[in-house]
Amino acid sequence: MSVIRAAKCEIEIEEQTDLDKDLAAAKYIVTLSYEPEGLESKEIISIVLTDTLPYIKQSNEKR
Repeated sequence: MSVIRAAKCEIEIEEQTDLDKDLAAAKYIVTLSYEPEGLESKEIISIVLTDTLPYIKQSNEKR
């Protein structure tokens, strides 16, 4: 697992509407990307394919 410090982070969940199994790899495509600090480029970290509806969990660390 990588730990990356980023200026911006993006999570994209794309639902495939073409359910023809020969054309769609999975019902949902989840892409995690980021913009490195000091650079203007979008870097994709990972792509996850799933047929189950993804969920996003957000938590806050209290000190």
